[in-house]
Amino acid sequence: MFGLTLLDLCAYLGLAAVGAIAVNVLVGILIALRYSPVCFWPYRRLNLFGLHQWSAYASLVLILSHPAVLLFVGKPRFSFFDILAPVRSPLQPVVNTIGAVALYLVVLVTVTSLLRQRMSRKVWRNLHYLVYPAMVCLLIHSIMADPNLKTGHPDLLDGGKIYLYGVVVLMIAASWVRLRLRGRGLSLEPRPTEAEVVVVSVETKISA
Repeated sequence: MFGLTLLDLCAYLGLAAVGAIAVNVLVGILIALRYSPVCFWPYRRLNLFGLHQWSAYASLVLILSHPAVLLFVGKPRFSFFDILAPVRSPLQPVVNTIGAVALYLVVLVTVTSLLRQRMSRKVWRNLHYLVYPAMVCLLIHSIMADPNLKTGHPDLLDGGKIYLYGVVVLMIAASWVRLRLRGRGLSLEPRPTEAEVVVVSVETKISA
C-alpha cells in the first residue's frame, strides 16, 4: 500500500515551492512586459497582479514548510539550527546552505513587497529583483539535494529532477524573452519598417 513518508512530504513540498516561485517569476515577467490577457491569449480578464501576489504567498509557505519537515525526521537528525543556518547540517551542508539562502531571499522579497508603500520605488524594485537569484539558488539546491537523505548523491535522472530541468529551461527561455523585449514590452502595434520610418521622416521635414 502506498504510504507517504516524511521524506516524501519534504521532497514534494520542495518541488511545489519551485513550481510556485516559477509561476511567480513568469507572471512577474508578463506584468513587466505589460502583457494584456484581454488583448492576447486567453482573451479574457485575468487579475495578473493578484496571481503574482498569491503565488508569492504560496512560495513563502511552501519554502518554509519544506525544511520544517526535517525537524521530525529521525535519521539523520536535523536541529533547529541546522534549518536556520545549515552550514554544519548532518548531510550536504553546502547544498542546504544554498537552499537556506533561497529561503531568506524569498522572505526578503515577500516582506518588502508588503512594505512597498513605505519605501521608494527604486529601492523596492532593486529588492524585488532578488527573486531571480532566489530562483537560481532554489533550483541548484533542489537538483543537487539527495531527497532520501542517505548518501548525498542524488539520482539525477529521477522524475523530480526531470521536472526541475524543465523548470530550468522554462526560466532561461522566459528570462531571454524578458531581456529581448526590455524597454519595449508587448504591443499589438506592428513595428514600422525601415521604409516607413524614412517616409515619415521626409513628410515631417516637408511639413516643417
